[in-house]
Amino acid sequence: MSSRDGAGGEPGKGIPKGRQQGAGSGRSRPKPGRPRPAAGILPGQPRLGAKGTAARRPPRPPSRERGDTVDRAPLRQPAAEGEAPLPRAARQTTAYLKRLFEQVGFGIDASRGQNFLIDLNLVDLIVREAGIGPADVVLEVGSGTGVLTERLAAVAGRVVTAEIDPRLAQLSRDRLIEADNVELFEGDALASKHTMAPALLAAVDAALAASPGGALRLVANLPYCVATPVISNLLALPRPFASATVTVQREMAERMSAHAGDSSYNALSVWIGAQADAEIVRFLPPTVFWPRPKVDSAIVRIVVDAQRRETIPDPGRFHRFIRDLFCHRRKLLRGVLVRIAGGKRESGVREGVEALYTTLGLGPDARAEEIPPAGLIRLESEFHARFGG
Repeated sequence: MSSRDGAGGEPGKGIPKGRQQGAGSGRSRPKPGRPRPAAGILPGQPRLGAKGTAARRPPRPPSRERGDTVDRAPLRQPAAEGEAPLPRAARQTTAYLKRLFEQVGFGIDASRGQNFLIDLNLVDLIVREAGIGPADVVLEVGSGTGVLTERLAAVAGRVVTAEIDPRLAQLSRDRLIEADNVELFEGDALASKHTMAPALLAAVDAALAASPGGALRLVANLPYCVATPVISNLLALPRPFASATVTVQREMAERMSAHAGDSSYNALSVWIGAQADAEIVRFLPPTVFWPRPKVDSAIVRIVVDAQRRETIPDPGRFHRFIRDLFCHRRKLLRGVLVRIAGGKRESGVREGVEALYTTLGLGPDARAEEIPPAGLIRLESEFHARFGG
């Protein structure tokens, strides 16, 4: 799984937020009794103690198995005596990120599609569009350097953020030194293509238990290669997110918000449309990222409709059905249903499908791509009643 910062994953790999506040958004005021950091110092550079000598950095947390690490205490130990807090950049520019990464010895990992949003106005837009309340729990996948995470921590009750890259996870720890309502999960948010990491879900459940009345909200600049499984798997949970405000590849955003008959309409469109409303908030050009991706991105907002969700008799079964159905979305529906039911050689399959057509009033030329989510929910229910599965 890739990491994305305040928005970064490499598009095309299926894989993605006055004075700015938060990480990379304005210098922090030094606390009383602490010296102001010298101008130009970046995380990873030696910092001076009270007498001008290099102050020793606190030890790094011990490494653990990826996928099982959740930091529940403050994300970084307090600064050593006389040590200044890390400064924050007024902007997350390309130059700033290059200097930061050079200082800490971090190199962009192309295989993880690491791209970073360099327009902090867009990071702020993501937070505003998310509609986060003071008791809400926010799940972020792809902490990056912590730019978006810090802003989320300022408005949410609790934040659970996941980062697979240990180098970026450490940068996030450094940036979130004062955020006591953030839990950092260092590892892959996915246990498999169809399953979220159990330790991550446990951290989210614990945060929700500690925030009575709070809603779960997914707010992230999603690594593009995991955008579909993360959203799909979270919607499959007994308690899904109340809303998701995410940055993804433009093509994927169009699929998420597509309606029956649209060229982008696919199984993901149905899975989301069957239980939520989705809209594209804004398209993002490659120029707002560093390194620049090759395609456009978009901010998408998804709001779950609890009543619509209740019309799905068995969400897991329905999800499997539409995935099978849309493997051949442009083919005539009759043939696809016959295949799913066991094939034309199976006794009674053709007759059962014909009866299904009559019951649902389907035309002879019906195709899956033309049927809206509500119609597909009914189709799956009737199909299961006749053929099981």
